[in-house]
Amino acid sequence: MMKVIKTGLTYLLAILVSVAIVFFVNLANKYQLNPKEVYKVYLDGKSIGNVTNKQELEDYINEEQKDLKEKYNVDKVYIPAGVDIRKYTTYEKEILTAKQVHNIIKEEKPFTVEGYKVTIKSNTEGEKDLIINVLDRNVFDKSIKSVVKAFVSSDDLKNYENDTQAEIKETGTLIEDIYIDQNITIKKGYISTDEEIFTDEKTLTKYLLFGEVKEDQYYTVQEGDTIDSIAYNNKLATEEFLIVNPEFTSSNNILSVGQQVKVGLINPVVDVVVETHNVLDQESQYKTVTEDDSSLNLGTEKVITEGQNGMDRLTTKIKSINGETKNVVIVSSETLTPSVDKVVKVGTKVYAGGGTAPIMSGSWAWPTISQYYISSYFGYRWGKVHEALDIAGSGEGSPIFAAGSGTVVTSQNKGSLGQHITINHGNGYYTLYAHLNARIVQVGQTVQKGQQIGTMGHTGFATGTHLHFGLYRNGMPYRDGIPTDPMILYR
Repeated sequence: MMKVIKTGLTYLLAILVSVAIVFFVNLANKYQLNPKEVYKVYLDGKSIGNVTNKQELEDYINEEQKDLKEKYNVDKVYIPAGVDIRKYTTYEKEILTAKQVHNIIKEEKPFTVEGYKVTIKSNTEGEKDLIINVLDRNVFDKSIKSVVKAFVSSDDLKNYENDTQAEIKETGTLIEDIYIDQNITIKKGYISTDEEIFTDEKTLTKYLLFGEVKEDQYYTVQEGDTIDSIAYNNKLATEEFLIVNPEFTSSNNILSVGQQVKVGLINPVVDVVVETHNVLDQESQYKTVTEDDSSLNLGTEKVITEGQNGMDRLTTKIKSINGETKNVVIVSSETLTPSVDKVVKVGTKVYAGGGTAPIMSGSWAWPTISQYYISSYFGYRWGKVHEALDIAGSGEGSPIFAAGSGTVVTSQNKGSLGQHITINHGNGYYTLYAHLNARIVQVGQTVQKGQQIGTMGHTGFATGTHLHFGLYRNGMPYRDGIPTDPMILYR
């Protein structure tokens, strides 16, 4: 019995061995069971096939992308982002050609070129960082310098860089520092050709200055045009006009009828900060002293002494961002010529029927102390009307005065104006005092011209300590009132 079982097992084993041999022979025929090294190509983690030579695939991709090489003026085009090629040992028989893999990839992903990713970190919380792609790092470096030259003249920049600035003898300006306010990192890598890639300095400079690349906007000079009028009519500050038209050096330059000038609105994507030390001579506003006179009719004035502006020499530290003054500190002040008060007799005699005295020319007080610097005038700024004078330099906590007598109609801390006060002066005139550090008058209170109403600050949307001083006619500020240049009160 045992002999029969052994014989049966021997036959069974022989059959199994035969079957195994047949199986492996067939497997070998199908897969060529000789292990070999290949390169497995993955696209976004998924295998798309094997090639025998990685270099052959990369060379084929490069040779086939003639249009991309011509477009970007590069010698080589690379595999797309998300494509991974790994060396692999396999028994698989199927091998794809470089052409086959290239065609699969081409349908799924754009190819790449070697370049630099420039990341400009946002200074605003919640705002995304800006990424700029360039083929040549020198293009970015030169473009940044061109943007700086939009706000600093080439000569001033050269003297600053070479430490050859002339000393200030009486008045003048010294640049103390120039820098880009954002953190910028530059990393070499492979850039997808479906992204925007800057290849030349001119185009990138335009993008850095205007926030986009578009055709230049032009205006043809007409009879009677001035740089100031063209700028205002095209919603530009005069300083912005000079930035986009660097061939002009000041608003006093002569224009020719038929001449074309650029009127595009700049919107820089980087903040060029310039810090300067300045010594300048500035007029100090004379004060108007009023004296009641019962012999004069109500609403009439009689000038006893004409006022004369004085002259102060101010030493200041000024910080500007993209040509806009953001912070002013007056280091010292010297009176060269004292101002002379204007003395005015004001009539108080009232006839039957009464009446309201009109606001007279010359009867307005300056809202800050005499040491001040006008950091921004009334007019267009960044495409919007700046409805006020920005008066800086007097310092945090310095007194703010009522420009005229009247009644306080708002005294609050709200919105972009921060701590602010509005005074109704009668006859449709309202003045606004914003970004205050403190308010010392209340709604309904009557104030006199020259009376302190608060202190200078930087509350609300303000980048530096200053007074936002507005004048409105026939209505309240930011309601139905007409914004008016406050300087008309002092002419």
